[in-house]
Amino acid sequence: MKVVYSEGNSQEDLGFGLGCQLAEAIKHNIDSGMKDAESRGVDQRQLKQYADQYMNVLNAGTLDLMEGLSQGSRVPFSSILYFNVIQDWLCTDGCTTFAAIGKGTASGGALLLKNRDVPANSPVRGRYHYENRQINVVQVLKNPDGNITVGVATAGSTGIVMGLNTYGVATASNQGRTKEFKPEAQNGRVGNYRGQLMREGLEHHTAKDAVKHVLNRLIQIKTENPGILWFVDDKNIYVIEVAPQEFSVQHVTDGFTVRANHFILLDQLNDENISCVCRYFRGRQMLEENYGNIDRGKMVEFSMDHTNGPGESYICKHSRDERGSVTESAAIMEVNSQDPKKSRISIALGSPCWAWRSRAGNITFQIDDGMENIPKRFLDGSVYKEFIKEEPWEEAGT
Repeated sequence: MKVVYSEGNSQEDLGFGLGCQLAEAIKHNIDSGMKDAESRGVDQRQLKQYADQYMNVLNAGTLDLMEGLSQGSRVPFSSILYFNVIQDWLCTDGCTTFAAIGKGTASGGALLLKNRDVPANSPVRGRYHYENRQINVVQVLKNPDGNITVGVATAGSTGIVMGLNTYGVATASNQGRTKEFKPEAQNGRVGNYRGQLMREGLEHHTAKDAVKHVLNRLIQIKTENPGILWFVDDKNIYVIEVAPQEFSVQHVTDGFTVRANHFILLDQLNDENISCVCRYFRGRQMLEENYGNIDRGKMVEFSMDHTNGPGESYICKHSRDERGSVTESAAIMEVNSQDPKKSRISIALGSPCWAWRSRAGNITFQIDDGMENIPKRFLDGSVYKEFIKEEPWEEAGT
């Protein structure tokens, strides 16, 4: 994982800049994604069918971004499109996400934390991957209208998994587990679009406007892959739970909320996976115990938590099994109500319990900071390789 920057007069320009910088990583991600699809029995006919469906759902800006990625990386547009379909269809991030606002926080502002959990993927190998997992990037994009967005994404994907914009709108997402959908059973279905919707949401000035846009899009498109979308600004936390044929919205203006891959509002749909239950109740316990004092430091503590372990029930996950799910990064977004451009995002690259504890393993910058302030180690990806660990920090005897 590394930090990349692009700016331009159009979405195609932004994509071109990313494509030029990430060409080799994009090619390797596409190659591994296709191998993964083949290993799960997905044939070209199915892929084309889903790609046609995908094209009808994506907005013009996303298609322009894909075109730019294609031109910059010199990878055919169809390959970029197919890769995004595969990411939507087969990739099953875990994740634990926290938010606090108003009286729940020390400052009265708003904070959003996401620990990103990803499973290993045996076809993912080669120079541009590490520990059988796709290399992700932190994209800093200066959009044509001057809106700067910071988002974590997979190289080659036009969707993001968490991010923040110039207007102080923060976003994140979680995979959902239901009785009908179990990621480990490889029954992924095309139609989550979460990453694309989050990127579109960051085009808006407020969390409310982002949610209105996303709900309007959800009415128009068919979602088959359950999950959770978050939009937060200085006055609001919105959590959208999305399942096939239904969705529900939680709105918080004072307090906190947490999710760990299962629904709270649509709880009748849940597959009661032990990891989801343990992470949710542990997250809620920490938020309740720190009510009124939640700040960036507390969010760092939550991100590193190893209660209810070992293994899948940790909030900060580790695995010695290359097939196991691990927490590979975390981001804390602090919304500045006085000046949204001063909102901050802190990113830990690698295992949070290691990366947050070392000044070399994490970085904090304001949304209007220049790239010249970002150390080279974060630009070339070496930080991630140093801080992704099989064992928890405590067990290493450090």
